[in-house]
Amino acid sequence: MADGEFAVWNEQNFDAEVLRQPGLAVVDFWTENCVPCKQLTRVLAQLSTEIPASVRIGTVKVNDNPDLAARFGVRASPTLLFFKDGALVDTRTGVDRRQVLKKLVETHA
Repeated sequence: MADGEFAVWNEQNFDAEVLRQPGLAVVDFWTENCVPCKQLTRVLAQLSTEIPASVRIGTVKVNDNPDLAARFGVRASPTLLFFKDGALVDTRTGVDRRQVLKKLVETHA
């Protein structure tokens, strides 16, 4: 995956690609027409160049995957979920600075 490109996860592949994989996965739950979501995408693109390649970053489009969003209690966009070895270890809502997210990745990786 190139810098700034993210995996696309959905209800069909989420368990296999996120919950059953070792390591850290950062999941961006977003919605269309969401300005903060677009801001977070830019922050994640920058972050992807600074973190280990073993950390996976992916997106879930809430509009197309409402059951998945409900399953993890996503009530606002954007919401980031951090999964370590398949377990949810952290949740962030809204847009954080790159430095804050980098520190979270370092803490959980």
